[in-house]
Amino acid sequence: MDARLVWDTWRRVLTDDRLANWVMDSNSRTEDALGCTADELAILVDYAGTPAPTESNIGMYRRGLVRNALGALDLVPLTRRLLHASGLDVEAVASEFVQSGGYADNGPYFWRTAACFVAFLAGRAEFFSPRHQDVLAIDAAGVALARRLGEAAPLIWPNTVAEAFSAESPSRNLQSSRFVAHPAATMISSSYDLTPWIENPFDFDAGQDLEASSRHWLIYVPAAEAAHEYAELSHRAACLFDVLRVPKSLVELSTALNDVPQADVLALIDSLAGLGVIVSGSDLLDVTPREMQLPHEEGTHAVGDLPLASHRICGGAPHETA
Repeated sequence: MDARLVWDTWRRVLTDDRLANWVMDSNSRTEDALGCTADELAILVDYAGTPAPTESNIGMYRRGLVRNALGALDLVPLTRRLLHASGLDVEAVASEFVQSGGYADNGPYFWRTAACFVAFLAGRAEFFSPRHQDVLAIDAAGVALARRLGEAAPLIWPNTVAEAFSAESPSRNLQSSRFVAHPAATMISSSYDLTPWIENPFDFDAGQDLEASSRHWLIYVPAAEAAHEYAELSHRAACLFDVLRVPKSLVELSTALNDVPQADVLALIDSLAGLGVIVSGSDLLDVTPREMQLPHEEGTHAVGDLPLASHRICGGAPHETA
């Protein structure tokens, strides 16, 4: 019998509940071959002839996927805490998630699994409250950022940019410079003040009352081996960062922000450049590999799937910027 056909058929059994039931439970078998060829059916019959080890191997594969899914939640501690504080059977939820994805095996690509798990939870009624949706959206943005950086890491990270900015002469001429958001940063808004939860992502009180107010969160990765960090932005700083998805001059920024005085624009630039999340001048040529493109639509990210190390989001108090 063709080895490749046996392998492909076994993979179908692992990921298809109907075929799994067919080989494990004689009562589930009908004349319907479930779309299998005669050779594939012969392979299924062989597996059905040893139901105990077949069931054991299917179970081990699927339990492994559940463990991987729960492990991927370590990358998104806000979401992990939200799930564990929900009162739901966490392992059962993870099992439902794995089943909903067709028992897909993402291997070492835990960021991909985390992205899918966060999206799955966002679609569950238990997490439909606005503050829960805020948490899931923030983690989704952080995961998208990590995957984008895994696909194409910047040549210069925000910490280095910030150090260079602070070392520059105060008399430097910024009138002719062009500015752009650093690719290692992204921004997302929430309808609640999530500060208490962001400060304590592993053990926050999910039942705590939060202030309903629009907030803007900068998520950035300061260095190659660093964890995510947060900075809370004012509305005007958030608008500036959003506009800088494409390079702009000081004059263009002032116009884009409804004719905000250039001195005020410079103050905003200084506050964000101090974190290294805005670059200017010759840095534009150095910070980004040629193959990387900044997203041109809000919420749109290139999603690479390199197996990155597990970065935990920092639990320090968010910075208040501009």
